[in-house]
Amino acid sequence: MSAFLHRDDQKLRYYLTAFTFLMAVHFLMLGLWTAAIMALLGSARNYVSSLTNNVWVMLIFLFSAWVMAIPNSTEWVHLLPVLGVTFGTWAVFKEKGIRLRLFMSLGTICWLSHNHLVGSIGGAIIEGVFLVVNGRTIFKLLKG
Repeated sequence: MSAFLHRDDQKLRYYLTAFTFLMAVHFLMLGLWTAAIMALLGSARNYVSSLTNNVWVMLIFLFSAWVMAIPNSTEWVHLLPVLGVTFGTWAVFKEKGIRLRLFMSLGTICWLSHNHLVGSIGGAIIEGVFLVVNGRTIFKLLKG
């Protein structure tokens, strides 16, 4: 939750790096390989985006996500994490401030839907809380 409470984009990236790694472990334990791969890739992406916003690096992360996910996707629900990672990748490499958080919210909605549909109650609760906290921070940023 503290990731989305920060108004500082760099701190958001650092906190998300740790969170997404822990979610990868969670999905590995559930045997949800596509989600685990996407979370691991997201963790690396969050860290790398704190060092650079190079468009080619962003494209490598996007290409990697789609190439790794498609062979592991046996149901349409497995594509939701890929969409979440896609929105998140665009957000952390190309956006700042409110727009960064809006794109992250789109990714959160994808992950929330995925977690609910695959029965990850804890994951769904966390993503739901993130959506609310991120919305609160967006509102605060809008107020100035």
